Amino acid sequence: MLHKQELSEVSRWWKDLDFVTTLPYARDRAVECYFWTVGVYAEPQYSQARVMLAKTIAIISLLDDTFDAYGTVKELEVYTDAIQRYGLLLKHFII
Repeated sequence: MLHKQELSEVSRWWKDLDFVTTLPYARDRAVECYFWTVGVYAEPQYSQARVMLAKTIAIISLLDDTFDAYGTVKELEVYTDAIQRYGLLLKHFII
């Protein structure tokens, strides 16, 4: 029952954002994103983590769809470089 409630919450959140209308190229992958999180956080006490991670993965997937649909090679190179630099910056804080 817990997984059903979580999936309902993620699906409702995705539907409320109305990407079908505003971003028609975006894939409807909220359910898939949720099931990925079940593999990562299987225990019942991680309910909130599953929901938050599913939403995060869905937004990242949407970003990927946007760049697939509209990004030029130059824009994608700049974006990739920014992500790599951000990763290096985080590395200094984690260590």
